[in-house]
Amino acid sequence: MRAPQSNVTLYGRSCTVCSHTHVGDIDAGLVAHLPIAQLARQFDVSRDSLYRHLKWHLRPALQEVLTSTPETRPVALVERLAEIANDARAARATAYAAGNSQLGARLGEAERRALDSLADRFQINHDSVAADRTKVSQLARALDTALDASPELASLVADALDAEGLSELAEDMRADLPSNPKTKGLTS
Repeated sequence: MRAPQSNVTLYGRSCTVCSHTHVGDIDAGLVAHLPIAQLARQFDVSRDSLYRHLKWHLRPALQEVLTSTPETRPVALVERLAEIANDARAARATAYAAGNSQLGARLGEAERRALDSLADRFQINHDSVAADRTKVSQLARALDTALDASPELASLVADALDAEGLSELAEDMRADLPSNPKTKGLTS
């Protein structure tokens, strides 16, 4: 069932909450998860009207804001979590340096929660990070061996790095190609 595009209910009547003089305060209360019964009494609207408004008008509007606001993109959220962890780490160090170990411990817990959120988001655990590092190291050694054996392959990899926007790494690779006069140990 699709949400209505306006403040009209499914029955063709105007939404009493959307047309209420304090709709902003009601929406703020709903977003803050205040009890529906409390909001109904405070603003003299029925609980059913509040539930309908929440389901058909407020939630779609919030969802649209969340998906269209650049600050709520997944990358921005991850960056913000990383900022929170870094800020908590710096504040923790300051608290411990000032002799406030209780605050330092609480800030350490805040840092851990932010880092745990990042790890959960990317499904990272200590074992997977260690295994990934080992695999990357093995891949680098194998690639180095293959590139030494085949300058044509090195040139192809350099082109692929350029295509990925890693021009500096591509240039380093091209500088090491045997046919390149810039290569160390070769004379002109």
